[in-house]
Amino acid sequence: MIKGKGILFFVMILVLGMYVVSCAPKADKELTDAEDALLSAQEAGAENTPQYQEAEELIARAKELMAAGKQNEARSLLEEARFKAIEAKGQAISGQYMASMSDTELQVQSDYLATQKPRLHTATGKPRLHTATGLQDVFFDYDSSNVRSDTRGTLDSNARYIINNARSMKLVAVEGYCDIRGTEEYNLALGQRRAESAKSYLVGVGVSPAIIQAVSKGETEQWAPGATEYAYQQNRRAHFVTVGR
Repeated sequence: MIKGKGILFFVMILVLGMYVVSCAPKADKELTDAEDALLSAQEAGAENTPQYQEAEELIARAKELMAAGKQNEARSLLEEARFKAIEAKGQAISGQYMASMSDTELQVQSDYLATQKPRLHTATGKPRLHTATGLQDVFFDYDSSNVRSDTRGTLDSNARYIINNARSMKLVAVEGYCDIRGTEEYNLALGQRRAESAKSYLVGVGVSPAIIQAVSKGETEQWAPGATEYAYQQNRRAHFVTVGR
């Protein structure tokens, strides 16, 4: 009798183990999404961009993790790869659009944005162009131009808003900001990379490159005064402003 119970117990453990394994989350969907995004980027001519190459490497590493049964780790890398592939696509499309414009057209666009009269920002009291209520800022880590994973949903929301309201927009400016650490020259370059990163993703998911422009603000304007970690984080952002038609 005891022997029979032991066998029954072993069978129950085996069945339970098979059930747990069968219910373990797989990364198959994330892999498909990442590979589809990479293919779309390739078709847009993005193969030579750093973001495309990063996406390829991330997918390769994720496949190794999947083979080792590390599904959660693989899913994280695949989501990063998908984002990088979309950014690569947007960068390629933006580059092609910019290349099609004459120097005069580029200057007209830049001058138009510069001549718009700013309004006072309600939070800081500082002059800023109109901020559409449907557009939210995204934030960056120290000395980084990679959009953080916890703010990517914000970019998706911004993209939907811009696409749905494009007829009422003359231009959307993506402003890249930095904290006060680093030289002014370095922060202007970093601010531009941050703005370009956010812009590329937006274009990659369908925003027209004709109505969006990346602009660096560096550390010239501050969202929060002081030298605290809170102030530093508040100033590491991409801010979105619109100019109506």
